[in-house]
Amino acid sequence: MLFSFCLISAFVMSSVAESEDDWHVKFYHHAMLSSTVGDNTILELPSFLELHSATRHYREMADGITKQLSMSHEVALRTEEIFFPHSHSTQSLSHQLERKISKTAELLEHNAFVLEEILKPFPVNSIESSTSNLVCQLGIETIPGLIPSADESSSVVQHSLARYIPSFGAKKANSDNVNEEQPYEEAVQIIAHLTRDWSKDGAHLRDEFGWIKEQLWKYHYEKIPNTESILSPILVPGAGIGRLAFDLAFAQDEERASYPFAVEAMDNSIVMAAAAHHLFHIHNNGKVTDDNMTSNHEQTKIYPFVSDSLTNEVDTQWRWDSTEIPEQSVLEQLQTMYAQQPHQRPQLSYTIGDFVTTYSSPSKQGQYGSLVSLFFIDTATNIYEYILTIRHLLRSGGVWINLGPVQWHRNSQLHPTTNELRDMIQAAGFEVRHWEVSEKLVAYRHPDDLDSTHSKERGSRSTRSEAYRPLKFVAVLNSDESSADAKEGCLLLSIQKVRLLTGRRSIMNMHFDSVDEPNG
Repeated sequence: MLFSFCLISAFVMSSVAESEDDWHVKFYHHAMLSSTVGDNTILELPSFLELHSATRHYREMADGITKQLSMSHEVALRTEEIFFPHSHSTQSLSHQLERKISKTAELLEHNAFVLEEILKPFPVNSIESSTSNLVCQLGIETIPGLIPSADESSSVVQHSLARYIPSFGAKKANSDNVNEEQPYEEAVQIIAHLTRDWSKDGAHLRDEFGWIKEQLWKYHYEKIPNTESILSPILVPGAGIGRLAFDLAFAQDEERASYPFAVEAMDNSIVMAAAAHHLFHIHNNGKVTDDNMTSNHEQTKIYPFVSDSLTNEVDTQWRWDSTEIPEQSVLEQLQTMYAQQPHQRPQLSYTIGDFVTTYSSPSKQGQYGSLVSLFFIDTATNIYEYILTIRHLLRSGGVWINLGPVQWHRNSQLHPTTNELRDMIQAAGFEVRHWEVSEKLVAYRHPDDLDSTHSKERGSRSTRSEAYRPLKFVAVLNSDESSADAKEGCLLLSIQKVRLLTGRRSIMNMHFDSVDEPNG
């Protein structure tokens, strides 16, 4: 903990004062755990240690790849010496592997350097979860059986569904025992997401964003406000590196020459948030000194395929393909925005925290005009929690727009079909205005994964394809359902009871852990 404090202090002291002319996206950290020392409450701050871990793991992974290639080279060389003792062909596998090892090591080192530049501590404001929010203005001790004592635990489990459900092993003591919004902590995933979300190569995959924007504009123009859109603020949970949130915030109402959507991105990953902060403030970051890193003043070159698995590969040369982030259109958008007055610029913020515990609190009830879920709902451990949290945070008539697969993650306890999911959403008080499973296959990572027309001269990149048919829906919260939480009681407490009865960690334990008074 002392190291964490020193790291934060050093970062804050070295921060550069913000210029009034700069555009800054505010980042907020929703503290999952408040500790007490005596009568004082200590607000937990992000330590940024995850950033160091991510880059360290990338270098460890890079070492593993080069070692694996070196072993293959040794096996190939010894085999060829026996089977082809008089051959010294440059086309031999061992000779090709020598070149592959050298080039792979060079580009992996380049990517590691890029990641170290991107994944740095950044300014963040911590938000405290008030005690009144967490217990819905009821003393936790007044809820019988809410947190069973050690003596009561066995009898509670025996009379609950938990006896049928294996416990999920907690990876961190201060988080729920499932990483509901942290499936992409590793730095190699940062490279993949940077390519898909922020490079020109990923533009074809982001065409699906257009459908989301069409739905937003449709409901926006149903009732044009004097200032901000009725859909604002828009919440984008599971935002990752933030490209969708960025695009929605920068969507211009051409009739009014304004940015009508105030957007709040959120994700549980400090690593994704760090990358998003870097991209949002690319104009303010300055040029990196590595000669091979930048193609111009603000674009950074990365090699997204160099760390790929050594299977299903068609041509080694394609492993060296590079791309640049951000794409030129992003820089042009930022340039246009900077030409405007500060009060006319897009409104964008980013919250780091757990979706359910952050947005099911009383303070969030009815605070959002719309929610856009992209590649998000299938991260739920219990999808009911997501649905009811979304109902809780939306205003009457609020709009929920979804796009993505239902590839339920390993932590999921419920795995509804799309038809069952629709029934669940309607039962929660939403009117489904649009519902379809797209007939069009969409590549998950790169257009070449599915359609080789993007590289006709050389054909497909891999012998294996990775694609999905997205579930698209628009659901509107009925006016008589927006106050349902108030009628039915505290949503947080209901979620707490469900978790205790289904073998999961208590929400309240995250917030009410205490530490002993430190010795002099």
